[in-house]
Amino acid sequence: MNNSKYNCELIQDLLPLYQDRACSNTSRSIVDEHIADCDTCKAMLTTLQNTSVDDYLISEKNSVLKKHSKKEMKRTAFIGIFTASILMIPVIVCLICNLAIGHGLDWFFIVLTSLLVFASVTVVPMVVRRNTILWTMAAFTVSLLLLLMTCCIYTGGDWFFIVSIPTLFGLSVIFMPYIICHIPLPKFLQNKKALLTMLWDTAWLYILILECGIYTSYAPYWDIALPITTFSLIAPWIMFLCIRYLRVHPLTKVGICTLICGIFTTFTNDFVQYVLHGSFHIRISDANFLKWGAGYEVVDANITLTIFIVSVVIGIILIAAGIMSSRSKKEQ
Repeated sequence: MNNSKYNCELIQDLLPLYQDRACSNTSRSIVDEHIADCDTCKAMLTTLQNTSVDDYLISEKNSVLKKHSKKEMKRTAFIGIFTASILMIPVIVCLICNLAIGHGLDWFFIVLTSLLVFASVTVVPMVVRRNTILWTMAAFTVSLLLLLMTCCIYTGGDWFFIVSIPTLFGLSVIFMPYIICHIPLPKFLQNKKALLTMLWDTAWLYILILECGIYTSYAPYWDIALPITTFSLIAPWIMFLCIRYLRVHPLTKVGICTLICGIFTTFTNDFVQYVLHGSFHIRISDANFLKWGAGYEVVDANITLTIFIVSVVIGIILIAAGIMSSRSKKEQ
C-alpha cells in the first residue's frame, strides 16, 4: 500500500535522474520517502539499476569496433607490404641492368634511395600502427639524407654536409612543432613547447651560418653573417614573446607586432648596409614626396617612409583599441 503524498507518475519521472544522481537533494529525499512505501516504483528503480543489458551492448560494440580496427590494420599493412613489393621491381631491374652493362653498383643506389624516399611517405604510414606521423617524418628525413649522400658520392662531390644542414633546418621548421607536441616532455617544459620550437629553429639557423662560414673559408664572413643574422632574429623573437607571454588584449598584441614590423622593415636595410660598408645612412632621410621621379633612392625612401608611417599609425590605433577594450571589460 502506498501512503506517499506524491503520486507514482511524478516519482517515476524522477527515477532516471535519481539513478544518475542528477537531481537535487530535495528530490532525492522525496524519491527515497516514496519508494520506501511503494513496491511498484521500487521495482522500477531496481530495473533501472540493472545495467547488465547496457554493459553487454557496450561490450559487444567495443568488440565489433576492435575487430573492425584489427581488420583495417591488417588490410592497410597488406597494402603497404604489397606496395613495398612493387617498389622492389624497379630496384631489381636497375640492379640487373647496372651489373649487365658493367657499371658496378653506382647509380643503382640513387634509384634505391629515391624509392626509399617514396616508400617513407607511402609504405611507412600504412605499416606502422603507433606514432605513425612521427615515424613517417623520421623515415622521410633519413631517406632524404641518404639520397643526398648517395648523389654526392656518385658525383664525387664534397657538398653533402653543406646541403644536409639546410635540409634538416627546413624540415625541422615544418616538423618540429608537431614533434614537440607529441613527444613526452618533463613537467617543467610541458607549457613551453612554443619556446622550445623557437629555440630549436634559432639554434639550427646559427648552425647553418656556422657551416656556411666553415665551407666558404671567407675571412670577413663572420663579421658580416653573425651581426646580420642576430639582428634579423630580433623582430621574430620580440613578436613571439609578445604574442605568447604578454598578458594584454589581443588587439594590443597585434598593434605591437605591427609597430615592430614597420620599424624593422624601415631600418633593416640601413643596418645591413652599415655592416657591409661601415657607413650608417638612414634611408628615409632621402624621402621627398614631391619628387617621385628624382631617382631610385628617392622612390625607395618614399615607399619605405610610407610603410613606416602606415605601420606606426595602424599599430597605435590597434594598441589604443586593445587598451580601451580591456578597460571596458574591467568596468563590466
